[in-house]
Amino acid sequence: MMGISALTLFIIGMNLHDQTQNTIIIALLILMNGVVASSRLEMQAHTVKELVIGTLIGSIPQMLLLYLWL
Repeated sequence: MMGISALTLFIIGMNLHDQTQNTIIIALLILMNGVVASSRLEMQAHTVKELVIGTLIGSIPQMLLLYLWL
């Protein structure tokens, strides 16, 4: 969850910076966030709390980068 959420926010930031609209890529990455989360839950590898923490750990550095970069 850390990796896919960080990648999603990085691509969103790149689209904001370059002022492009790659909505299909962003939609696919958001869908992949859901696929990764549901597969981790289905395999009982993580709990919902662990997935939320992983998403935050991946997302917060990217949001800080966007704040400082843009």
